[in-house]
Amino acid sequence: MENILNYIIAGLANGCIYSLVAIGFVLIYKSSGILNFAQGTIVILNAFVFYSFTIQLGIPMVIAILLTLAFGALLGFVIERFILDRLIGQPILAVIILTLAFSEFLKGIMNLGWGTDILSAPQLFPRGNITILNIVTLDYSRIAFLVITFFLIIIFAIFYNKTKIGLAMKATSDDTIAAGSVGIRVRRVFVVTWIISCITAAAGGILVTNVMGIHIQVAEIGFKAMAVALVGGLQSLPGIIIIGPAMGIIEFLSAAYLDPLVDGGMRDLVPFIILLIVLIFRPSGIFGWKHIERI
Repeated sequence: MENILNYIIAGLANGCIYSLVAIGFVLIYKSSGILNFAQGTIVILNAFVFYSFTIQLGIPMVIAILLTLAFGALLGFVIERFILDRLIGQPILAVIILTLAFSEFLKGIMNLGWGTDILSAPQLFPRGNITILNIVTLDYSRIAFLVITFFLIIIFAIFYNKTKIGLAMKATSDDTIAAGSVGIRVRRVFVVTWIISCITAAAGGILVTNVMGIHIQVAEIGFKAMAVALVGGLQSLPGIIIIGPAMGIIEFLSAAYLDPLVDGGMRDLVPFIILLIVLIFRPSGIFGWKHIERI
């Protein structure tokens, strides 16, 4: 029982990070119809940047976090304004392929800048654990990750649904032409969307440094976040908030109880088995909605 609860808490913590990264997928898809395959690479790039600020430059932790988030925002602005803006009017497939190429470009930059060794950033939270009711022992860092990511998701939900720019993003995602006709500056909304997407990637990158280490292969977190977005529904922010933690729990339980039966691998495989099943029976995702066109 104790082990199961520990797996569930660890899965919740990882799953919340998946949800945080998946927010970027959903935002960009809702506003422009683009599936950004570079999102996971952007996450780990920010993790490397955070490492450089803290370890290589010796910048205090809080300032390093703020600088990393600022770097994420700047990266989002550069991607939209100087790269994607040039492809306005081009087929969506061309833009999606560009995100794949940009992902590989960033991996090359990271190889040149930081090498291929696994790096470690300073601990964000004190080491140790707490025992609850003599039943379950929880690691401080896992609890902190769970609380922080949940808090960030709630803050983002409030921003998206209650602020002026958030409502403009929402209107643009529903109907770009109608949004423009009522005075919403759609081009600015696209820029803000990419900035926020990359800020969420930066937050995910900072948290990932203490969970998975810092290595280019950790960019695979982007595919798990994409699986969360597709299972939850690319149109549904509430969907990814629910599916992310659920997927994290399934991942850890698979590692604990299925990996020993098949000599490993189920932890990474099961989330994509779930994705395959969902896409076969409900292509729009569990919480997504079908797009119906009238002739």
